Amino acid sequence: MPIQTRLFEKKSPNKSPILCYERTHNAKSMINLIDLFAGIGGFHYGVEAAASQYGKSVKAVIVSEIDETCKEVYENNFNCKVLGDINKIQIHDFANTEIDIITAGFPCQPFSNSGKKLGMRDPRGQFYNTIESFIKRFTPKSFILENVSGIKNSGGGSYKSKLAVYPAHIGRTLSILEGHLIKLTNYNIKWIELDSSNFGSPQVRRRVFIIGVHKDFGDSLDFRFPIFQINSFMSVVKEIYQEDLELNNNQKRNILSFMNKPPSYQNGMRRVGQAYLCKGGNVGQGYHAHGLVPTLTKVWAKLLPIYFPNKNETLPVIKSRSFIPNEYYGKGYLRKASANELARLQGFPKFFIPHERFPVAAEHLGNAVNAKVVSEIVNLILQKISDSILKN
Repeated sequence: MPIQTRLFEKKSPNKSPILCYERTHNAKSMINLIDLFAGIGGFHYGVEAAASQYGKSVKAVIVSEIDETCKEVYENNFNCKVLGDINKIQIHDFANTEIDIITAGFPCQPFSNSGKKLGMRDPRGQFYNTIESFIKRFTPKSFILENVSGIKNSGGGSYKSKLAVYPAHIGRTLSILEGHLIKLTNYNIKWIELDSSNFGSPQVRRRVFIIGVHKDFGDSLDFRFPIFQINSFMSVVKEIYQEDLELNNNQKRNILSFMNKPPSYQNGMRRVGQAYLCKGGNVGQGYHAHGLVPTLTKVWAKLLPIYFPNKNETLPVIKSRSFIPNEYYGKGYLRKASANELARLQGFPKFFIPHERFPVAAEHLGNAVNAKVVSEIVNLILQKISDSILKN
């Protein structure tokens, strides 16, 4: 049976592609969070959404992010102080603070398929050691680390994984990382690759999540998730026509001139037109609004061409590969995805406030963790540690 089928248990479908919750204010107890490599708060939103189900709010004890524009957005959304360089944080200043969750989306460039693939040889690949120092210092009840799927095979070689939820062979980089994790003997630790499209997001985004829960809370981790409705890009659209997001003439020409055959189909994504090169070395093409979109990146998020069909066009079914467009195909409307749509593709709630400049907001969101996926992981963790938290 496929892994993704085994992951999800049969429950009533959850329809929303984003986090839908009300912030819990003035709660009697809080979940204490350390958020490292925090970006614009994807982890924080995920923890907050899960905590709200227990009537609890989140206290960000330490937030570390080096990018100044990300710090600005984080502070604006969570009204808390964001510290800078993780290596300059004086951990002893926070002595005797009980931590419930440590989160860290540590730099992915050393492990990304689009980078030099230097793995742990890249100085940025050494940041795990810093994260580990926080885990050892604070002994949190749990932690969640996130990175790109490329980390599974980074570094070459083939090693049998000791921590994968399902049997897997991995590269040297993750094998070394597993060796470090196994030495954290007070924790039950597993890693799993999750695709945000399986959690209702209209984006195919595969990421590796490393989850650790202190052994005080049991000897096993349960990775069964609710079933979510598959949503198309249309589920995050507020207004179709937005002139300020239109493509330039060359981009339109590249896409429209090749829309003489049905869009291709892969994993729910329907590519329209012919691929073309865009700044940053990425290959771009348009995507049908009645389908999923590919993984956002810092570059690609700023130029994600979406094709909205003509009112007389036949529409594809998101779960079906077969689709024969009528004569109106190619006579619709093309534009880039907006900042709010990008935020919803990443599972952020409607009250999230992106950076005021679109290119900056798009880069932030292209590099963010999917908050909806995080919330479901935290839900599983809280099922383990909730009794301890509720006593606080």
